[in-house]
Amino acid sequence: MVDAQRTRQDLTVKGESVERVFGNYRAWRYIVNRRYQRKLVWTLDEKRRFIDSLLSGYPVPIVLLAERKGTAGQGFFEIIDGMQRLNAVFGFIENEYAVNGHFFDLNTMAETKALLDAGEIKQREPLLPREACVAIASYTIPLSIYEFAGDGDVDEVFRRINSGGRKLSRQELRIAGSTGHFAQAVRYVASKVRGDVSSSDELPLNEMKKISITNKELEYGIDVDEVFWIKQGVLTKEQVRESRDEEVIADVLAFMILDDKPPSRSEVKRPGFRGGQLV
Repeated sequence: MVDAQRTRQDLTVKGESVERVFGNYRAWRYIVNRRYQRKLVWTLDEKRRFIDSLLSGYPVPIVLLAERKGTAGQGFFEIIDGMQRLNAVFGFIENEYAVNGHFFDLNTMAETKALLDAGEIKQREPLLPREACVAIASYTIPLSIYEFAGDGDVDEVFRRINSGGRKLSRQELRIAGSTGHFAQAVRYVASKVRGDVSSSDELPLNEMKKISITNKELEYGIDVDEVFWIKQGVLTKEQVRESRDEEVIADVLAFMILDDKPPSRSEVKRPGFRGGQLV
C-alpha cells in the first residue's frame, strides 16, 4: 500500500532561477553517482538547442534531484535526471561555447561578475545582448526534489525514468543500479581501460568534465582518440560514448567465469543480474 502522506511530505516540486541554480553549482552542491549516471554525452548542437529553448522562453523538462542532508545544514543534491541539461546551462554561462555566435555576458549575474573580476573565468566575445543574458539568468528551471530513503529507491527511479525516449544506451540501462561484485568489476575494468578512474563513484558535477570523453568541439578530460578501443579499431567513438566498451568487458568476464559460455550475438539473452548477483 502506498503511503500517500509520506509522498506528500518527501516530494517537493518547485522552480528556481538559473542564477540560483548556478550558485548551487559553484558551491559544489550537485552530485553525480557513477553507478548509474552516464558521462557528459550531449553534442554541442544539443547544448545550443537547449539554451535556445531558454532564450525563447519554452518550457523544459523537469530536473529530478535526490536531496541529502549535509553538515551545518548544507544540503547536497544527487542528480537523478537532468545532468546533461544542467551541464549545458553551466557551460554556456561559463563561456565554454557560444550560441548563435555570441557568448554569455559575465557581468549579468553577481556570481559570474565576481568570477570574472577574480580572473577565474575569461570573458569571450562577441557578447550576447544584455537583455537575452538577463532572460537566461532569470529563467525558472523546474525542479523535483525528493528525500530518498536509500540507494535502492534512487536506482529504481532512475531505471523507470530511462525506460523510453532518447535515454541511456542498452548497456548503460542494463548496468544502472547493479551493485554486485560483477557489476563493480565491469565498471572498474572499463574505467581503467578508458583512463577515467575516480577515487569515488560519487563526484561533484563540477568534476564530470575530467572523466568524460571528448566530443566534437567539446574538450573534456579523456581524449577519445587515445582510448584503447579507438586506437585498436575495436569500437567507434559513438559506441564508446554509449558505453559499448563496458558491454564487451562484461561479455569477456562472463565468458571467463561461467561454465556455460554465453553467446556473443546481441539478440540472444545475455547473463543478467538479480539482487546484485550474476544470473
